Amino acid sequence: MKIQKQQHGKRFILNTLAFSLLVMHMPAYALQALDDGDLRNVNGQDGVNIEATLKEANIKTLYWTDQTGRAEADATSQALTATADTVKIQKNSVASPSDPLTANLKLNMGSTNGQAGVNLNLSLSPVLMTVDSFRVCDSDPSGARCSAKIGNLAIQTSSNTIIGIKTVNGLLSKTNQLDMTLGLQNANIYLGQTSAANQLNQLILKNFNFNFKGKGFAFVDAIEGFKLQTNLGANTAGNSATPNATYGYVDLARVVDPASTKAGFINSGSYGNGTTTSNAGLNLEIMVNNKGTNFTPASLYDVDNYNTPVGAKGLIRVGASGRMVNSSLQFRGIQNASNLIGSAVNATGTDTGKDIVGSSGIAFRMKTDFTKDSDTMLAGSGDATTLEIGGAGLNSYGFEFGNLTGLQKDTRASFDTGSVFLNLTDSKQLTLPVNNTFQTSSFANGQSLTNVNDYKQDIYSTLTTGNRPYSVVSSIRGAAFQAISRRGRFTTSAGVATNNLFTDSGLNNQWGLALPFYNLNANLAMYGTTVDADKVYSYSTDGTQSKIALSGQTARLGFSLGLTTEGVDKNGTTKLGNNTTSIMVIDGGLRNGQPTDYYMGLRNIDMLLKGNGSVGVENGSLNLSLKNMLVVMAAEVAGGYLPGTTYKSCALGLATASVACGNKSASDINNFAKSDDVLFGVKLRFGGDMDLSLIPSSEINNDGTGSRLTVVGDLKLAQNNNTIQISDPVNGSSLGLDNLTGNVRFNNAIVISKNPTSGTGQVGFNASFQFNPTQSVDGVFRARDLNFYPPAASGALVSGARLGEIALTGGRLSSELNIIPRN
Repeated sequence: MKIQKQQHGKRFILNTLAFSLLVMHMPAYALQALDDGDLRNVNGQDGVNIEATLKEANIKTLYWTDQTGRAEADATSQALTATADTVKIQKNSVASPSDPLTANLKLNMGSTNGQAGVNLNLSLSPVLMTVDSFRVCDSDPSGARCSAKIGNLAIQTSSNTIIGIKTVNGLLSKTNQLDMTLGLQNANIYLGQTSAANQLNQLILKNFNFNFKGKGFAFVDAIEGFKLQTNLGANTAGNSATPNATYGYVDLARVVDPASTKAGFINSGSYGNGTTTSNAGLNLEIMVNNKGTNFTPASLYDVDNYNTPVGAKGLIRVGASGRMVNSSLQFRGIQNASNLIGSAVNATGTDTGKDIVGSSGIAFRMKTDFTKDSDTMLAGSGDATTLEIGGAGLNSYGFEFGNLTGLQKDTRASFDTGSVFLNLTDSKQLTLPVNNTFQTSSFANGQSLTNVNDYKQDIYSTLTTGNRPYSVVSSIRGAAFQAISRRGRFTTSAGVATNNLFTDSGLNNQWGLALPFYNLNANLAMYGTTVDADKVYSYSTDGTQSKIALSGQTARLGFSLGLTTEGVDKNGTTKLGNNTTSIMVIDGGLRNGQPTDYYMGLRNIDMLLKGNGSVGVENGSLNLSLKNMLVVMAAEVAGGYLPGTTYKSCALGLATASVACGNKSASDINNFAKSDDVLFGVKLRFGGDMDLSLIPSSEINNDGTGSRLTVVGDLKLAQNNNTIQISDPVNGSSLGLDNLTGNVRFNNAIVISKNPTSGTGQVGFNASFQFNPTQSVDGVFRARDLNFYPPAASGALVSGARLGEIALTGGRLSSELNIIPRN
């Protein structure tokens, strides 16, 4: 370790005793013995530069203990402990052999007008951190009982990780802004599991980026906890406020893909500048890799010269870039959350009344507004926010959401994680908030579409001997993503050949997509488990089902997911129409300079989704086995003008007696709270057991097709309470296919490709459903009751009049829909 310290015109020598006292007041690792000769190597600089080097670090155990509400009678305390075993930190193989693993800290301080400013920069060289196993254990003093291991974990960085903070008055202040930089670029994160066939399979987050620069405030509050916030005032409008100076901002800067420097790569695609191609500033790129059985420990995390894990295949990528405002990031502790996620339930289903959150939970929240085109907060120095989704890895297609606004076009788009809670638990069950729309919707004999038990979410179905499923639980309450993309375009990643590039950049497109959600509540529980290998499956693209192995146990990640959304915001039971959960296509073509802003799609979607089971990455696919799955949805199929849009006839000056533009020239601001645009309503409920595979095929084929996300699997419907209903938007009467039963095999794909005629991008939705695939008596697909439901008073439940039944003993239903947008 070398320590240097300088001040203007001053030179001093630290003796061994003085240096020892300094070290006692700061944490340091991998210290080397220093003699007085080393300590005399001190000369003048502004501040302190501390550089630490080491060959590797080995940690036997890292752990986090949570005081939680325990459910089982044999619990000797309320504590559970999450444990990372055999942690090793070493230099990444991409670094030069002569370069050690290095951490460099530079700290400069100065004062002005009685305020002490700080300029801190920390740089960490490329690193590989591995964890042999992760598990959750009981803190029983007589001997820890643990859940099965989740698998081996690793984090691999290929460039220096940078953290920078610059302030004018200390580190924490509500009145003085700071500048903060975090440069985590092109990291690979691995989860590995070994199957019953002794094959190692990896789920990989490739080229993970969290690369931002921000201006704002950092402080600790008695109620809010530790908080980073860009502004302490209001700045909600899209075209107001002093840019940058008072309100602060966060920039997610794009990062060069290491592979874009490969000889022969074309860097003139969507995110290329002729020399390199970049990825999103926040980049989540999911890949899978089957390492097989003939591998060595040294090859577990092999990457090529361009940071791509050897043999990995792309599944899906999402990302975000650009400037964001009105942002905040909050961490705090939480105690006794009044059964926010439920009270602990033991394996026999008995509610113990103990709050699952217990006395030491962790709470987190992040909020931000996105900037749109011509937003004054860009001020010539920032880029408008864009969001991305597409194929993972090189040589793939994607889609970009741009020119983002709120539901009303004069507002900014926004994202709020809601309150996020992190806990450990041994409860068998969690709870979700009740959806009033479902509780007041009729099904079959007059009962509601959901009942109270539908909001109870099992973490596991049955206990496996010797495998206590202690779980890590993350819960979300009140999340929202209110973003309408008014400019969508198809994009290319690094490595796309010239003949597969699109003929148009799409930057002038006047159409878009919208996928907003409102009041999302969710619980996600995860734990290590082993399951019978002959009872879980993987699928191929032709629909063939294969058992993971014919016998034995296979390691998997146990999980339980529960999720609800609210279709439209309300005041009590009155719809307001300011926020929505929808899937819509937007046409913003200009008419006399005025965007048309037509929309069409599924609007105001209320949804409940839950299920538990296991997930594995066997045979190069992401394979899920879901038990007791339930999906409930209510939505409106609608088309019309977005709120506040000037009617096309008025924008063109085509007013007639039937279109009195002086009287009403624009759609209502609250038209998402009305039924004027609704073509018909859809309600459905189906549950049962499902096995499926997400099969990676992101890479573009030689014929130009590719970036395909294929989902293949089987659904065995439960024996009751499944329905599909179509309703009239005027009087509420509906036709229901009720009490659906049977088995269905599906083979569906979303494909982004290049249109052979126009050379622009297009998206295809391919669906295939095979009814009763095994031709069994029990597998016959039946609607046991075809019911008609008359209009009912608001909130009232009515019984249906039976019209008959429908049965399909077999057969296949296929469809292919290609959407080719105009330029």
